[in-house]
Parts: sequence; structure tokens; C-alpha cells
Amino acid sequence: MGRISGIHASVPRPGLGRRLRLFGRSFSQGLRRNSRWAFGRAVAGLVGPRKAAGELVASQISTVLVCRINGRMGNTVFLTPLVRRIHDLIPHATIDLALAYPYAGELMQTMPGLRRVIAFPHKGPRLVRRYWAALRALRRERYDVAIDPVPESTSGRIVMALCHSRYRLGFATGSQWAPLTHTVPEPIEIMHQALSPVFLLSRALGTPYDPRSLTLSLFLQAEELQRGRDAISQALAAKSLPPQALERTFGFFAHATAHKTIERSWWSAFWAAFLELQPDAIPVEFLPSPQTPPTDARFASLHIPSPRALTAAIAATHLFISADTGPMHLASSTDVPTIALFRASNPTLYGPLKPSDLVLNLAELTPQQIARRCHERWNERAAVAVN
Repeated sequence: MGRISGIHASVPRPGLGRRLRLFGRSFSQGLRRNSRWAFGRAVAGLVGPRKAAGELVASQISTVLVCRINGRMGNTVFLTPLVRRIHDLIPHATIDLALAYPYAGELMQTMPGLRRVIAFPHKGPRLVRRYWAALRALRRERYDVAIDPVPESTSGRIVMALCHSRYRLGFATGSQWAPLTHTVPEPIEIMHQALSPVFLLSRALGTPYDPRSLTLSLFLQAEELQRGRDAISQALAAKSLPPQALERTFGFFAHATAHKTIERSWWSAFWAAFLELQPDAIPVEFLPSPQTPPTDARFASLHIPSPRALTAAIAATHLFISADTGPMHLASSTDVPTIALFRASNPTLYGPLKPSDLVLNLAELTPQQIARRCHERWNERAAVAVN
């Protein structure tokens, strides 16, 4: 591709209107969290204290249900370490997932031990009818253990309470009202949302908990990865770039929403700085919809609606950079080093997990500084490939 020149931009401070909107969203999210906690406390007070047993016995478990009724892609991907850990500790058990992310069935289809995904509705028409259909499908099965994997989830607790299960496992919190038979105290330290479910299971089974070995993974198959490479090659060909350029692609997702939005001017400044450092890099932009205009018309771009196919295409890149949004979590489930740009969320809770991944704070670093950090990671990736 050669050097891309002519990208010059300053990054203005967000205007007062946008800062007020960000504050409003943050306040609204905090209000919802506090409301859920207050509701749980009230119900827990009405129900009264419950007695819970000690450790679960793996040999007595052959069917497992995980209840995570949340419509976000990231929260679904965060369950992959738990599913892997269930399969590792109880390899004879079949696993069902009660989920609300619309593409959860496709996204999780090759997880080890998985039998089925029971899809609860998140949005859309006939919401109540679809919810009852999912609930009926859930209640047709009897489980040995049902798991509520997060400390605060009203919808997960409802499903937990309504399913047929001999044992029910969850965190013991002040707002816990679900009819649990086995509980684990919340960890004292702040723990990543993908790690705390594994902590819960490990403590319940009395097995060691080692977060260093835990990563996200969708278990992509070889043919999926090849289709991902083909998709990138087609995007490169549309810009008259040869297939060999695939080895120099730098994937990015620039279209986060709400308080996670990164301005177009920021991306222009970043790419100007990065391509000064690495002129032979090939930016490839992943678009959220076919109608979304690319950040820069000179860059290769593509839209892939399937989350698994999107993950496979990201896996074909040399490096990937994104705000704290769904594609960032998909990228972290691949071998590609992922650069996560955080502004408002807590990366300790929601950041990428691989050792080669990197979290950078937009509030503390300029686009030029972030470009230099990405360039360092680019060279590290190249050195690994050579060795």
C-alpha cells in the first residue's frame, strides 16, 4: 500500500453538550444499577436468610445450566472461560446456556461440552410471548446444577428461580434472593467479569482458582479461519492491494456508541502518527453496518454481520485496535494482540484478557502516544512471527 499521507487532524476537547450527555448516561446507568441492588435487598429482606450447603460434588453433576440473561455481546463472550472450566472439571457433563444475546447460539456453538443455547428475547416484537416460549423450553429439562454467574443480575435470578434444578449456585450478596442451595462469598478484590464466574465455580467445587490461565475463546474451526482470511483478502483486492498485504493488516473498529464513542478526528490523528512510524502497515476498518461510511475512504473496509465470521476475519489481522465494545472482546478471543481504548468503563472489569493485549486510557494519552504504543506491539508481534 505504501505510505498514506495527508492525514492531519487535531483532536478537540468534547463540547459542553456532549460532556453533559455523557454525564447523563453515566448517571442513568448508575441509577439502574442502584435500583437493581435496592430491589434485590428488598426482596432478600422479605424472603429472609437461606441456608446453603458446602461444596458441590463433581461426580454428582451430569447436566449444568448457566443463566445469563443479558443482551450484550461482551457479556456473552465473558462466559467462555466458565464454560471451558465446567468442561475441564466435569468433562462428562452437558452444558446448557440460557442467554439473551441475539446471536448467542451461533457465537457459542463450538464451546466444549455445550448441548444447546436457550435464547431469551432481548428486544423486538412479541417480547412476552418469546420469553414464555424460552421459559417453557428451559423448564422441560431437569438439571443437576444451575449457575447464576454474576453477583447482581435480576433477570438471571428470575430464570434461576424458575428452572428445575437439584442444586443452584450463586454469589452470596446482601441483595441475593434467589433460592440457592450453594453459595460463594463475593471476592474481596475487583475481578474481571469473565473471571468471577470461574472463581465462583472453582470455590464451589473446592478446586484451585488460577486466573493466569484464563482467556476468552470461541473455538473457531480451521475452515472458519480460512473464510476470515478470504474476507480480508477480498477487502484488500477492492483497494487493488495484493494478497501478500494480508500479513501487514492493522484491523480497527471505530464506531463505538454512547460514552464509548471515539471522534473521527481522533482516528485521523492516530493513523497519521502510526503510519509515520510504520508506513507499510495496511489499515483495515471493520464497519458495523453496510451503510456506515468508512473513517477514511482510502483504507480497505468490510462489514461482516455474523459475530463468528467477524471474529475469524479479525484473527487474520496482524494487530487490532478498538474502543471498549463488542468487536474488542471478539478480538481478545483470538491470537491477535488487541489494543483496547478505554475512556469511561473500568478495564479491570471489562478489559481484554490475553497477555499480548493492551489497555490504553484515552483520557491520559494523546493519539500520537497511543500510536507509539501500538507500534511497539506491532514490532513485538513481528518478532514473534519471525521466531
